[in-house]
Amino acid sequence: MFSSNRRFAGMGVFILAGLLVLSGCASRKYVRLQTQALEPAIQEAQNAAKENAERIDAVDRRAQQGITAAGAADQKATAAQTSANTANQAAQAADRKADTANQGVQQANNRISTLETRVNSINFNDAYNESSKETVTFQLNSSTLSKEAKETLDKVASDVSGQRSGYLIELQGFTDSTGGENYNVGLSQRRAEAVERYLVSKNVPLYRISIVGLGETNPVADNKTAKGRAENRRVEVRTLKSASTRATN
Repeated sequence: MFSSNRRFAGMGVFILAGLLVLSGCASRKYVRLQTQALEPAIQEAQNAAKENAERIDAVDRRAQQGITAAGAADQKATAAQTSANTANQAAQAADRKADTANQGVQQANNRISTLETRVNSINFNDAYNESSKETVTFQLNSSTLSKEAKETLDKVASDVSGQRSGYLIELQGFTDSTGGENYNVGLSQRRAEAVERYLVSKNVPLYRISIVGLGETNPVADNKTAKGRAENRRVEVRTLKSASTRATN
């Protein structure tokens, strides 16, 4: 009896295990079938997520490009504003220079009018003859008056001091043969102007002085020697007086 019960118990256990196995197989198959049914939806969701990520990346790139372009545009605008400010400052400086130049022109015109008035008072019908001649010399490439030159010009100014009319002073500037023609003409002119300024500073009226730069023309000595060139670097100062003044003196 006991043995029969054991057989029935064993068979029960075997049957129960078989049912569990069958149940397990059925569950896995069910799960597999359900999973396979969901795979298209899962794949579609994954594809949609990928497309959304790509669209987000594309939008982000466009946004970054827009930010970069906006930064470049801002830099260009800043540079343009800087250029505009610089141009405005240059225009203002040009206006100031133009105003200064206009003032200089007006002052020059005033001086010319004054000189014209004074020149008109000179009687050019008088015959002017050379009363005296002095010469001042200069260092190489220089238009600076030496101490000796100033002493000579002091003598010229003293000679006409107190005379209100009846004389003219003629200044002719020269150079040696060193240098080009254009340079020498300019240098000889500057030398004559230096003499003119000094005489005017000694109260010789400007309108009674005439000047000209003649470059290396009319040498008084040989330009082949240092001594000769030194003599040719000169301004000749001629005092001309009218015949009536010379007769009165």
